[in-house]
Amino acid sequence: MDKAEILKKIKEAEIKVEEDTKAAEEWSKNAILEAKMEARKIIEEAENEAEKIKAEILENAKAQIEVEKEEIRKKKMKEVEEIAEKGKESLWKAVDFLYNEFVGMVEHA
Repeated sequence: MDKAEILKKIKEAEIKVEEDTKAAEEWSKNAILEAKMEARKIIEEAENEAEKIKAEILENAKAQIEVEKEEIRKKKMKEVEEIAEKGKESLWKAVDFLYNEFVGMVEHA
């Protein structure tokens, strides 16, 4: 092989290396782009799932609050009814007392 052929082969090899380098860079850029797109997709899916879980947690919490609220309401209504009943008993005792006082005053008058 003469010098010209050797230089030609070296030049061809340099061109091949340059083409392979550009192809590798392009492949790398595409791979990075695809990875970023996949990462965005994963993040979006995770955010959607998180929103679903959040909504479910809030719904369950609201339902539990309603149950507790109803229990408290029933308990307080029972207390109110007990107080009203005691009030009625006290009212009748007061009426009896006043009636007896009135009758006593009329009899001694």
